Parts: sequence; structure tokens; C-alpha cells
Amino acid sequence: MKPYSCISNRKLRVKLIYILMLFILLVCVYIISFEKEIYNMTGIRNLKENIEETIEFRSMNLSEGALNKLKELNKDNGDEIPNMLTIFMLDNNYDLTNCSFHTYSTRDYEKSYFYKYNKRPEDLENLIQKYKTIWSDLVYFPVPLSTQNDNAIVSYENSWLAERTYGGKRFHEGTDIMAGINEPGLYPVVSMSDGIIEKLGWLEKGGWRIGIRGNRGAYFYYAHLDSYAQGLEQGQYVTAGQLIGYMGNSGYGEEGTTGKFDVHLHVGVYIKTENYNELSINPYWILKYLEDNKLSYSY
Repeated sequence: MKPYSCISNRKLRVKLIYILMLFILLVCVYIISFEKEIYNMTGIRNLKENIEETIEFRSMNLSEGALNKLKELNKDNGDEIPNMLTIFMLDNNYDLTNCSFHTYSTRDYEKSYFYKYNKRPEDLENLIQKYKTIWSDLVYFPVPLSTQNDNAIVSYENSWLAERTYGGKRFHEGTDIMAGINEPGLYPVVSMSDGIIEKLGWLEKGGWRIGIRGNRGAYFYYAHLDSYAQGLEQGQYVTAGQLIGYMGNSGYGEEGTTGKFDVHLHVGVYIKTENYNELSINPYWILKYLEDNKLSYSY
């Protein structure tokens, strides 16, 4: 009986070894699959080269819910909007228009952030810097509230890249803030950020315009002004909230042309990328973000 027992024991050990190897193989496959799922779920695949030059990035597709969640989480983390926005965008393919954040917590954000940071720190930091360029200098909505006239309201829509025809077929590279009272020179315009005045003067399509370079590199463009604030000149440093001019309807013609359209302020936001000196970013949700930060002026 001993030989038979030895043979049986060997067969049992071989079976156990095969079972153990199979178990280890299955565990490895599961780990690899789970790692791949994590990789896909947390959006790390969206850390692509020159992503800031794509429509997906430039569209800044947010939502009221996304903005509210950013503000809510920011209270716990302090000045984290660009970091949070980076993670939100990566995890949702750069489109937050249909995302629900009801159960999203600070812990969820931190878990996603550190996962990406541990995997690709340089790529993540580079993308965060792009969002900081656009968002970190923002302080005030460009049109203050009126303390004198309840009818002096403004409105705007998401019209970025809408078709325009003056001067040939082209696309709208900003957001138009429309005046509730169609009167040139009534509404004051303030700088949304600190920065240096790079451009000041007439453009055929922009009328009387001013371009301010923010501290982190974004170019903030204000067009169709009726007039400038006194004392402004190219190269001057301005601070967020400083009066820079008044809303008008200038442009679409030779210098001094007015009245071709209703009074409004065209706001544009541009960044420099590897392949473009000026590339437009959708300002719509940027303005929505600044709605809570309006100055009050007597007009």
C-alpha cells in the first residue's frame, strides 16, 4: 500500500500546485484588469500632449452643478479651483455638462488626484498649470452692479465659436455681455484680473478695445468699448476691479464707427500654447464663475 500512497500524494501535490498557479494567474489577471479599469475610470488616459490646443479643453464645458461643487470643495481645500477643475475634466473627458456631483466628496477628489500624481506627476502638473493660467487670476465679473438703476442689468449666452459674417465667415471667439439698457457709455467695465495692458486702441472688428495680460499669462480681451477710463496707457499695470472703460457699440468699420449693433461687451480669453501665440478659450463658464464676485458702481 505504501507505493500507492506515495503516488497518490504526488498527484495531490501536483494538483495543488496547479491550483495554486491557476489562482495566482487569476489574481494577476484581476489585478491587471482592475489597474486598467482604474486607469480608464480616473481619466489618466486624458493626459495627452498639447491637450490645451484641442476643442475639448478650450470649450471649458462646465455646468451649474460643476461650478457649485467646485466652490463647495474649494471651501475645504482653499484656492484649489484649478487643481479640482483639472481632475474633474480628466475624469469626465473634458465635459462636465451632464455630470452629477451630488455624492462627490473631498475624499473622492483627493483619491483621484493622488492616483494620477503617483502615476504621471509631471503630466498632471503641466495640465494643472494650464488651468491655473486661465483661472487663477480671475477676481471680478467685468461689469459691476448698478446701485442706481434696477434696469441696468446684463445678460449673456454661450456663443463661443458661433458663426459670424462681418469681414468674411469666421467664428466668435468670446462671450458677448449684452446691456439691458442700450445706451453707450452707461455701463462701467472693470478688469477681471491684475495684469499689464498690452493692447489699447482701435480694431476694425473689435472697435475700441483693451487687452490685459494676466500675471500667469492669460490674455483678457475687452472689446466694443465706448470709451476708456482716464489715464490708461499701454504697458501700464492694472489691478483687478480697476475701471478700464465703458460699454459701447464701437467697431465693424473704420476708426470711430459706432452703432452697427447693440451695446455690449465682448470678452475674450486667450492663452499661448506650443503651436499658437493666441488661442481662444470659451469665457462663458468663466463669467458664470465670476457672477458671485461683482463690484457695485453708482450709475
